[in-house]
Amino acid sequence: MNYAGIDLASKSSAVAVVDEQGNVMEQREVATDAGQLAKVLAPFTPVSVVVESSPLAEWACQVLEEAGHQAQIIDARAAKHLMDARKKTDRRDAQTLAQIVRSGWFQPVHRKSDSARLERTQLQGRQGLVRTYCSIDSQVRGLLRAHGICLGRVSKRRFPQWVRERAQQHSEALVAVLEPLLAVYEHSLEQAEAMKKQMQAQQREDELQQQLQSVPGVGPLTAKVFASTVDDPQRFANGEQVADYAGLTPGVTQSGERCVRGSITRQGDHLLRWHLVEAAHAMIRQGGDCRLKRWARQLAETKGAAKARVALARKLAIVLWRLWLKGERFEPEHGTVAAAA
Repeated sequence: MNYAGIDLASKSSAVAVVDEQGNVMEQREVATDAGQLAKVLAPFTPVSVVVESSPLAEWACQVLEEAGHQAQIIDARAAKHLMDARKKTDRRDAQTLAQIVRSGWFQPVHRKSDSARLERTQLQGRQGLVRTYCSIDSQVRGLLRAHGICLGRVSKRRFPQWVRERAQQHSEALVAVLEPLLAVYEHSLEQAEAMKKQMQAQQREDELQQQLQSVPGVGPLTAKVFASTVDDPQRFANGEQVADYAGLTPGVTQSGERCVRGSITRQGDHLLRWHLVEAAHAMIRQGGDCRLKRWARQLAETKGAAKARVALARKLAIVLWRLWLKGERFEPEHGTVAAAA
């Protein structure tokens, strides 16, 4: 068996191939293209390949497997520590990756199913639209303040018309200047809402989505994000691993008898973590009564609202994972904190 490491980049990627003794058999850069990646490894088939986690990683693994190789993804954070050096190049990184896969000293990253990857793309696309209209909202407000116009609070649907009305009172020229921004705002808002309705329609026939949404505060988007991100609940041994995957567990610095717990690691999936925190906020503020909500409110009185939201988000990650694993729905009084720990 031969081993290869590929340092992926958008235009070109560094490839290194080593044998079972660790001797370098091939090392060069090739275009990041399906044909070129398959061609450079063809003389050494079969090859066990590892790549760092990145937007291109799952595509690259699929290409390599179709060419008859074994392909795995390594966590980019873990790879960074292993490849840390004063002299760092793509070629050196590729060679280090090849030696890592030869030694087996790595933990492979879960590769999402095609359906989960498509759902994540849909969610991230909508998130991009939301960021677009939120960014324009802030930009337009800043531009208007330069003319002494302060909008105050206004709904996102009412925002474009309200801007036009206030700008009209100042001058027609100001309306003309802002119109292109407002057009982009309206289009991105309209498309984001359309994508949300499309996803909600898809979820009505999905039993898993209904199970997850039985938890107070968990809406269609949070349920979809959780399902598409976790993908396979069996890959986690316990709920603590799920919370850690979302970056919602406290960081720990331990040496000898000294052990310090800090803030959450935030070293997980950002989209999942953001939606879980939003769901926790919704449960505390609006959700129906349940033991988790009462626990979070008591924690807010002693630790503060922000820490209570994050702590509840961690509990929600574990509860949702358990509901999925057991095929159950949430029971307000039986979905206890003890059962979620």
